Amino acid sequence: MRRGEPGRQRDVMRLDQEPPTREQWLPVGRERLSLKTIAVVGPSAASLAVAAGPMIDEIRSRGNHVVCFAPELDDASERTFAGLRAEFRELPGFRQGFSPVADQRSVYRLARAFRDIRPDVVAAYSPKGAVLAGLAGRLAGVKRNVAMISELGRAFVEAPDRASASARQMQRSLLRLALRVSDTAVFFNEENYKILHRHGMLPPRLRQFPMNSSGIDLRHFPAAPLPPLDRGVMFLFAGPLDRRLGIAEYCEAARILQAKPGNYKCLVAGPEIKGASAFPLAELKRYRDAVQYLGPQADPRPYMARTHVFVLPARGDAIPHSLIEAIAMGRPVITSTSRGCRVVVREAGNGLLVRAGDAAALAGAMARLLQRPDLIPSMSRASRQLAESQFDSRRINTLLLSALDL
Repeated sequence: MRRGEPGRQRDVMRLDQEPPTREQWLPVGRERLSLKTIAVVGPSAASLAVAAGPMIDEIRSRGNHVVCFAPELDDASERTFAGLRAEFRELPGFRQGFSPVADQRSVYRLARAFRDIRPDVVAAYSPKGAVLAGLAGRLAGVKRNVAMISELGRAFVEAPDRASASARQMQRSLLRLALRVSDTAVFFNEENYKILHRHGMLPPRLRQFPMNSSGIDLRHFPAAPLPPLDRGVMFLFAGPLDRRLGIAEYCEAARILQAKPGNYKCLVAGPEIKGASAFPLAELKRYRDAVQYLGPQADPRPYMARTHVFVLPARGDAIPHSLIEAIAMGRPVITSTSRGCRVVVREAGNGLLVRAGDAAALAGAMARLLQRPDLIPSMSRASRQLAESQFDSRRINTLLLSALDL
């Protein structure tokens, strides 16, 4: 039954409903003092499910209670939270950008919810999420507020332009406030942490935990054997049709590649999005002679297993989760030199780096692997080894739970 149809019961609570008290959800017969409640706040249900999923799973496996707050719950995210055995409450009015009235309402809604569930720790993703949850946590008397920072956004872009100067300053102010209202900060890109440290933006009393990404469950993304190379090299772009991920450059590179020798296919899998950075299907269809669209697939694993090389020339400073999924499955990657992407590539080891926004350079990197497909098996092994040594969620969860005092 689809979401919203009559007869379907949803274990989701809106913040304008009366929530259960802490005593109502604590299990009978257990030592209540040994349990902790962790509130996790995110800018959207989908992003929270991906970013915090392994951490929530580990927290729940230790017998603690997790309550997640985010807007925009979809069916896939609802299934994820149910599988994690985490309580979910929809957070209306939380939007990126600034809206004084809506943001103030979000703070008061969260504060009311925190007073009801009495969390021991509040962990909030994104700078804005950390500000709202940090202020609400202080109003509700929460002892530990943790900011989970994956990207710095416009605050420290690598190629700034004059028109975005005011936006950069506003984002820096938001980051400063997020760190001031937090007791602890986790940084999911070590380069971002070093930048903030260099600019003196980290309060002296702040407990600081730099790491690269929130990790990946390697059991969920096992190494997959490469398909036979005698049928040609299969390139894959998997992710939302978002210009920030480099979908436009990928399509243009595929068109450039048509003039070069070699047996290959360029595939795209992912849903459409809305907003200024959307790459609509109508535009994708203009490249149908060079790119084959597989549809809005949410699970990339079947397509990773059928292809040889993962291509995601994204820009920005957040580490794309799909890149980590690709190397976990043993796929060489071609990505950009942007701060968020270069951390998952050892140049000429498990992948190739190109300048963000440069379709010609991207086509050149793809052509290199067409000319030397014999490099792909060793790059595949190197990708899996890198995932195991650097991005295993079991290792990263140890750091995360230390940051949360669990």
